Amino acid sequence: LLSTPLLASEDFSLEQEISISLEVLESLAKLKEDPLDINSATYDELLLIPYLSPVLCMRIIHYRKDHSFMGIDDLVHIAGINELLLEKIKPCITVKRKFLTMQRGEVSFRSIVGRKSPRDTSYEGNPFAVSNKLRYSKGSFFTGATAFKDPYEKNYADFYVLYAGMKNDNIAFIFGDYAVDIGERLISGYPGFVFKSSGMVKGRETIAKPYTSGFEDFAYRGGVLEKKWRKFDTALFLSRNMLDGTFENDTIKRVIYETGYHRTQAELDKKNRIEERVAGATAAIGNTNFKVRTTILSGWYDKQIKPDQVHYYRFCGRKYSLAGFHIRYAGPHISLWSEYALSYSTKGAAFILGITAKPRHSSIVMLYRDYGETYFAPRAFAFCETEIRNERGLYSFISTKLPPHIRFTGYLDIFSRPFPTYFNVLPTSGYEAFLSMETKMLGATICLRFKHKQKNNYQWLDESLTSVRHNLRCSLKIPIDQGNTFAVLLQGGLFGVPEIQMKEQGYLINVNIKSRFLNNATAESGFVLFATDSYNSRMYLFINDIPGILCSRPFYGHGFDGYILAKARFGAHLRFYVKFEIEKKDRTIRIYRFGIEWR
Repeated sequence: LLSTPLLASEDFSLEQEISISLEVLESLAKLKEDPLDINSATYDELLLIPYLSPVLCMRIIHYRKDHSFMGIDDLVHIAGINELLLEKIKPCITVKRKFLTMQRGEVSFRSIVGRKSPRDTSYEGNPFAVSNKLRYSKGSFFTGATAFKDPYEKNYADFYVLYAGMKNDNIAFIFGDYAVDIGERLISGYPGFVFKSSGMVKGRETIAKPYTSGFEDFAYRGGVLEKKWRKFDTALFLSRNMLDGTFENDTIKRVIYETGYHRTQAELDKKNRIEERVAGATAAIGNTNFKVRTTILSGWYDKQIKPDQVHYYRFCGRKYSLAGFHIRYAGPHISLWSEYALSYSTKGAAFILGITAKPRHSSIVMLYRDYGETYFAPRAFAFCETEIRNERGLYSFISTKLPPHIRFTGYLDIFSRPFPTYFNVLPTSGYEAFLSMETKMLGATICLRFKHKQKNNYQWLDESLTSVRHNLRCSLKIPIDQGNTFAVLLQGGLFGVPEIQMKEQGYLINVNIKSRFLNNATAESGFVLFATDSYNSRMYLFINDIPGILCSRPFYGHGFDGYILAKARFGAHLRFYVKFEIEKKDRTIRIYRFGIEWR
């Protein structure tokens, strides 16, 4: 989709519950620390800026063929970039004169180690969680490796990926572990957390992409080749991978995709027990404004899949096949996109249709989707709901600027699940509404938001009763001086089931302080006080984590959570991160995280 992957009017703040992928948030934090030079950045580097669409990136490339950017404000000469969008991307970009330009580092490395205390005595392995990422690139060539270890696993490379490839304007190929992100991800997509409503606008297609995620069992392992012509592009991908599974007598008895944990001998016995082979191809014709794409994919397992009897649909067999058709139009003010996919081995189908309109100072999104009960696509991430793919619904989102200096944001989701799912035996339906207003006054940012959700999914005896959830949040963010801010957030919630006169409440207070010192280091401290009657009345809050990403955390029960996070930069390439967090509820939990990065 050639519309902005994140709406140009959205703000990144803890005060708004905007569902954004962790990958995008991490990219944004890195760009703010190390802005891109718009006079030398490549097309792929410009795409890293979340607010820039592929169309705008191409316009920047074409503009600087005849002109050099003398300053950031020169970007307003490019069609589609207004003052509002320019203010959003300013922290991510810079302008360097050629005699000051230095060659960017070719090697990047990141290692993060974390531990939660007290340890779980039911496992013998050490409690550390470790992730290591290494990448080398020079010109169009790149190679890399990633290794992950979950807590209590014995192998420090329990899950690893290796890849090497080349990419330029016309051809790209990757050997090793890769992902294929096609269309609206109904057939295949890169794993991540992009939920409904505000996150429903998909960004750009990346047909050949190295796989660096920690989600196990979702990578392709083999090779992908992508070739582009002027108005035509094609890609062919092949994979042979080993997946986790529980089986008896050469037959899978439960799910194909297990938890991914290998902490005990029983879990180790499930590791790499199923061989999966995949072959697929995709072809598209069009330009930056209009494109049509078709995709086919087939997968084979070396063992028969016959899961245990459950109340909802699960795949059964040894082969699955998918075919899809994707179309999109990107105009200056309106974008349309749609994808239809058929799982013809299981006789299921899925459909997505969306429109984005951008009138003055506003963004409006409407989307409809429908999943059939038997639709099976193991690497689909259209809404990142790998266990609940059969939701039907109409989703709408609006963001607009009102005078004087008020930002209004809202969405309305109307959905139904006509078939049983993993979570609900009976069919469910409902709606969710969200309203947010934000303004600036005397330098302070004030945000007020309200969310209401109604859904008939509360299981009571043999019935599904209607539950209602209300949430009200108010926040205040005050800049103390250059680089120092103070923020406070108050949140209250109510969960109820009127038919049985059930009512539960929850409250949350969050205080956050950020400081910059020594010109190359920042520190952040915060605490959360929360009290809820049960998990049903839980509160959600975004909390900063390392290396510069936001994590959504649920808080329930009665307790306290406090954390300290520090980041420091040494020289042009080396960065250190450290975080300590303590949560006191029915017991005290301590979390330690340390990270080092070279880029």
